Amino acid sequence: MIKSSTSLVQYISESFRQDEFKGESAQRRKLREHRRDLQNSLVSSFLKYIVLDAKQAALLEELKQLATELNKPKSLFKFFNQNNLKSGIYLYGPVGSGKTMLMNSFFEELTTPKIIIHYQNFMQEIHKSMHKLQTENQKDIIPKIAKNYAKQTKVLCIDEFEIKDITDAMIIGRLFDELIKQNIFIFITSNTSPNNLYKDGLQRESFLPFIKIINNTFYVKYLDNHHDYRFDKALGVKGERIIYPLTLENQNKLEKIITEISDNNLVSQNIQVLGREISFQKVHKRILVTDYNELFARDLSYIDYVNICQNFNVIIVRNVHTIDANDTNTAVRLINFIDNAYFYKILLFMSLEDNPNKIYQGSARAAEFKRTISRLNEMNSESYLLNNDFKN
Repeated sequence: MIKSSTSLVQYISESFRQDEFKGESAQRRKLREHRRDLQNSLVSSFLKYIVLDAKQAALLEELKQLATELNKPKSLFKFFNQNNLKSGIYLYGPVGSGKTMLMNSFFEELTTPKIIIHYQNFMQEIHKSMHKLQTENQKDIIPKIAKNYAKQTKVLCIDEFEIKDITDAMIIGRLFDELIKQNIFIFITSNTSPNNLYKDGLQRESFLPFIKIINNTFYVKYLDNHHDYRFDKALGVKGERIIYPLTLENQNKLEKIITEISDNNLVSQNIQVLGREISFQKVHKRILVTDYNELFARDLSYIDYVNICQNFNVIIVRNVHTIDANDTNTAVRLINFIDNAYFYKILLFMSLEDNPNKIYQGSARAAEFKRTISRLNEMNSESYLLNNDFKN
């Protein structure tokens, strides 16, 4: 049974992809091209009747504008020679969030030479081309493959990108580097964020330059069209969100909030920052439940707190102790965390040992800590909820 419009688009696409590239003769190639044209026609017809949610509609509008630019004469040359424009799109999110549907919509908007292909079939093509060139004793195989693609297309759409094999991991980085040199715009969909690609794979350090290419030269977009009702619960919590002192009553109050918004369905999760991992023990989707030791006693840097606040929209911090006047490092971590929580519009709950004004009374960071107190007070206010567009 097909349960959603998104899955129907995927079903149509997969139905027409399953037999591609298996010992392909000229007749089979012609049949494949006919099947692909039919697939595109079916998808195009069906897309007219899909009702998009707000996030999908906003992203589709961005994709249409991008397709318009790519369709302009000589726009690709300009596209790759302006610092503010990118080499591709990396669209990721959970199954059923509409990634394939949006890729197909983008593809239909293009009039420039274009290719759309499932990742597995794409890699079959690459391996087949590599084998052919190797048997011919050719050199510079990857650049030759990229140049061959450049003769066929200006836009390459690869659906369901996922690296599982060490051989593919080693090929992909070099190949994408060459495709970009050929001014081919690449659109990727994946269930996995760039930083988690080929996670725990063999020789993963050799794959990290590819992740850097994606993060630095692609538009990286996250799509999750599932409304987070637990976030609504968090927004609906009445009363103070910055709670002190650490009385039993206040601790029970915070535990009740945690239960309401997470159903106590908390698991461990690692966040990857610049090739290393930061572990948290209690996470539910985009809700982080943490404490003083986990968030401030570890040697975390400013960029670590940036990534933490980018990964969550609700953060609950238990048992924030008074910081010794001479413990400048911990004071700086607290300052850095609050700065980023404020900037990224985090819905913050925190239990403290004492009034925030008394949590740190050292002199080394006194001026910065005044800003921290001001931001904590604002984040605890009703106006903070009313005036911010939270990232649900």
